[in-house]
Amino acid sequence: MIHKLKLLVLFLLLYNVLFAQSKFEKKGDKAFLKKEFAEAIIHFKNSKEKNTVIIRKIAECYFILGNYDESEKFFNSIKEEEKISTDLLHLSQIYLAKDNFAAAVLFIERAGELGAEPAEIQNRVGVVRELIEFRNENQDSKIIPIGVQPKGKCLGIFLQPEGIIYSDTGSSTIKSDKNYQLFIASGEGLEFASSKSFAGTLEPKTDLGAVCISPDGNTMYYTRWYVRKGKQQMEIAIAKKQKGEWISKKSLAFCNRKYSCCYPFLSPDGKAMYFSSDMEGGYGGMDLYVSQQEGRKWTEPKNLGVSINSAQNEIYPRMLSNNQLWFSSDGRAGYGQLDLFFTSKNENGAWAQVVNPGAPYNSQYSDYSILDIPDGNIQLFVSDREDKGLRDRIYQLKKETTESVQILVQDKQSKQFIKDVNISVRKAFENKEITLQNKENSEGEISFKIPKSEFDKGILYEIAVKKSGYIDQIIEYYPSNKKMNVEVNLDRIVETNQFNFVSELMPIAYPDKKITFQNIYFEKNVDDFSEDAKKILDRLYRFWKEFPELGIKINGHSDSKGMEQMNLDISLQKAAEAKKYLVGKGMKPSVIELGAWGEEFILNGCFDDSECSEKEHQENRRLELIFVL
Repeated sequence: MIHKLKLLVLFLLLYNVLFAQSKFEKKGDKAFLKKEFAEAIIHFKNSKEKNTVIIRKIAECYFILGNYDESEKFFNSIKEEEKISTDLLHLSQIYLAKDNFAAAVLFIERAGELGAEPAEIQNRVGVVRELIEFRNENQDSKIIPIGVQPKGKCLGIFLQPEGIIYSDTGSSTIKSDKNYQLFIASGEGLEFASSKSFAGTLEPKTDLGAVCISPDGNTMYYTRWYVRKGKQQMEIAIAKKQKGEWISKKSLAFCNRKYSCCYPFLSPDGKAMYFSSDMEGGYGGMDLYVSQQEGRKWTEPKNLGVSINSAQNEIYPRMLSNNQLWFSSDGRAGYGQLDLFFTSKNENGAWAQVVNPGAPYNSQYSDYSILDIPDGNIQLFVSDREDKGLRDRIYQLKKETTESVQILVQDKQSKQFIKDVNISVRKAFENKEITLQNKENSEGEISFKIPKSEFDKGILYEIAVKKSGYIDQIIEYYPSNKKMNVEVNLDRIVETNQFNFVSELMPIAYPDKKITFQNIYFEKNVDDFSEDAKKILDRLYRFWKEFPELGIKINGHSDSKGMEQMNLDISLQKAAEAKKYLVGKGMKPSVIELGAWGEEFILNGCFDDSECSEKEHQENRRLELIFVL
């Protein structure tokens, strides 16, 4: 009876655990379907047993929210043999957003091995290659928030002579039947220092935004939101300007209560309207359409086709002054949620291949609603990257004027240019790698571009120069109009073959698996090492670079002159100075162990009472450089 009772209790406990797990997972799935991803994460994490399915769901939620660090952590916690192609494609996008292009391609190829569509793999690899090129082209572009910003979420921007029109939910403390209000930001030049309400009397209880205005300034097309059968829908409405006020008119004739039409934008001549819709006959989600104005009517919308539209959403079409069609999509390979893309018509009138312009246009969050100011070589767009999706900001992107700085690499002795030099340039404060030009120049001249605004500002660039057979150099360069060339003179290494170093290794009377490199001798009352001593340390460093798995031990010894404790301190001090020197060259501090022996190991019998010369005493003032195998 007691045995049966124990089994019953065990069954009830097991049932409760399974029921609780099922309950939390069901709640998580329900929140996921409602797109409440933060809540879904909480429910999934409350599941008592984190199996692969639940871990994948948590990772996907973080991915959709744009929290790539957490998403990466959970995707990587899935066992390699249990990963599927979509896991690897997500990881590829995560590494792409971090500008780790090599890792992005690696995960794409691995996804192909696990059965991802070959066309999808080919497309994604192609996108990564394009983004590498765009990164080089865009490195001179800089984005900064404009002076006036939405307080909450924004439904797009539109540029007028008097300023930028934008929608804004406002702060969360405002209580109103209408969430999205229209504002206009204005100021001297492109400063946009102040804002005020725009078209405040237009539909006072209806959410509206994503506006565009006809070239004559008298007709406004805008998106207004309504709820039908519990579902939020959108339509494009018309407003006319009368006596300085915007008066609402009916919606466009092609709008229908069965589907949404939204985010209108007019061509520069006002004769074509581009917009988004999920009407029947599309390719999935919101597609891009165009309608032509004929007299007072707009024609039946035409889908822009499969070369532009994907199975997901294409929204916020914008025809810029260079006749490029820009839009945002979450259905194409890119950095994050909504990425900006562009295309243009070719000679045959067909849309050319869609291109992702890369960073800084796109981020792991949503980027959309781009406009250009041709006279100022400036573009404006909206993104929620800064506040991780919680708030939208309007950014100004401008390509800065740059100057080229030449790097001239020569042999120090012959003064001849050195070919095939490995050079990298890093902007120290931002820890940003700078792209080089003329990298294949056989004459030893390589250049890199620096924004003109950074000259004579004390901004540090570090230029690392490496060449087989020469000693590595790191040059500190502060851009200056007086110094547009950086001359690097490389010293030759006497021993160019790594096995030459092995001949310097000598056995020493320490426990097994330790061998010495070479002894360094030092003056007792001199702070710095001699040039000969530094050369030995340099050779040790180069040898360690060839075999970084080796540990290093530096044992300090002194002569017997003076107090015993003082000699012990001196031997430790010298060992520490040698470590500092090697770390400064680039050796890892963790691989270096210090030992201090003072006068304990005198090599030549030169004790205090011995009649030894200074040269004989110096033989005991030494550092033993030992490799630990």
